[in-house]
Amino acid sequence: MRYLFFIFFVALTISCQEKQVKNVNTVNKSDMNAVNKHELITNLNKESQKNISSWQEYTAVNNNINKFKSISANEALNNALQFSKVVKHLKDSIRPKELLTPAFRTRINVLENEALRLKDMTYISAITSKEVNQQIDKILNAFSATNSKINTVYAQLSIEKEIQTQSIQINSNKK
Repeated sequence: MRYLFFIFFVALTISCQEKQVKNVNTVNKSDMNAVNKHELITNLNKESQKNISSWQEYTAVNNNINKFKSISANEALNNALQFSKVVKHLKDSIRPKELLTPAFRTRINVLENEALRLKDMTYISAITSKEVNQQIDKILNAFSATNSKINTVYAQLSIEKEIQTQSIQINSNKK
């Protein structure tokens, strides 16, 4: 009987003990502060730079874009509001008359839409750094497409001017 009472007492003691669970707190380091490098695909060539050097709004967007080449997701979100305003000013003030074409306006609209998407991301609390970095890449690609169009327009104008000059020379030699 003593053994039975002893076994019962030991079983009761073991079952009533608090289970000790090891709480392992894993701290997920947020990579929102990690600086990522992004690459701008197309820059302006020298002729295009010369032709749009007085376009201040483009210069402002270009300066902001340069910040996005090496930036953390948090920084990008913090700069999103200002960047979207600068892009809006660019869209509203296309100064070089050669760039007042539907094709160029489309590229500026795409850039503005991507900037607005980054601005909207600032209101999403569950946004990840991967999503922000993907959006930065989209912005850089849109700006590269804009630069590419500027380069193309001025290259075409240069070729047309050269052809016209040669045509004038040929006509003057015939006389």
